[in-house]
Amino acid sequence: MDERGSIEYGLAHVNTPVLVVLGHTQCGAVTAVTQAILGTGHPLEANIPPLVDNIEPAVRAAMAAHPDVKGEAIIPAAIEQNVWQGIEDLFMYSAATREIVKSGKAKVVGAIYDVGTGKVKWLPDAKVAEIMKKVEADPKRAMEAMAGGGH
Repeated sequence: MDERGSIEYGLAHVNTPVLVVLGHTQCGAVTAVTQAILGTGHPLEANIPPLVDNIEPAVRAAMAAHPDVKGEAIIPAAIEQNVWQGIEDLFMYSAATREIVKSGKAKVVGAIYDVGTGKVKWLPDAKVAEIMKKVEADPKRAMEAMAGGGH
């Protein structure tokens, strides 16, 4: 929630032209969620599950998309899927972001940072457009761009 508000402010008021949703290799959060789903992880402290609950759909989607990949070998695909999930969640819950992107005032891109090499792998723009189209067709998407109640 805090991140979405910061993103909306940056896009709408600072006129940030590009928003990069950046995943990274060796991601501990994606690894922990993957291990929990696989039943190989350690118990998580009480305040960690709320931090990573939004990662589980990405891990499960990666597993479904790559049924031939077994065990922790799925983690790189789950890291990429988590970037896509983050973009989808942003579009789903931020009507302001969708409006700004659709108007062409800003662009959202996905990428993976390789912590070992320092290189960035840019993900396909077409997937962002596909996600936008999917969200726009979803009746559960946020519709109000502006806060109510005198804020």
